Amino acid sequence: MGSSTADVVAGVRAVADAHGLRLSPREVSDLARRAETACDPLAHGRRPVLFAQRHARVIRSWHRGFPPVLLVGCHASGGPVDTLALGAPEHTARERRECARILHRLERAVVERDARLLGQAATCSALLNQARLPKPELPDLLEICRDVGGVGVQIAHSGTACAVMVDARRPDAVHRARDARTALDELGLPRTVETIWRNA
Repeated sequence: MGSSTADVVAGVRAVADAHGLRLSPREVSDLARRAETACDPLAHGRRPVLFAQRHARVIRSWHRGFPPVLLVGCHASGGPVDTLALGAPEHTARERRECARILHRLERAVVERDARLLGQAATCSALLNQARLPKPELPDLLEICRDVGGVGVQIAHSGTACAVMVDARRPDAVHRARDARTALDELGLPRTVETIWRNA
């Protein structure tokens, strides 16, 4: 969700505005990184980017937006995550190969405007993260996604936010999202804001 980055970016922009300064997205990102050791690419707006969080640099960007998906969100169990204490992960060769496959799916999802591929990339990323910051509820989220005909699940790699993803272009998308919401409520998982993830 990038909630801590959102707070820092808002603070940086507010201070800059008070002093009549116009900072570039790169400058805002760098200040956010220095404040938290890592940041999300929120200063770069809604365009899809491949972002190095610990260097605050855009590695790659795409001119096309993500395919629109409904995110039916919740919070997994566990308290707040101390992101400053997490440290940089040491990835194995197998994990790096899996990340390359995830990136390939993501690129295809953007180029082809394919919500199914986007959901697959997000789900693979969630499964990969189970070795780092496991979500006990992930098997339940995957089952709900299958039951409602969703395209995948999304999780925060350094937080508790999760979501079932539904292709927003399906005629029955709202009904599928409502079914997902009911199932998540039955698990007793706290709600997050429901939104449509869409790019221009």
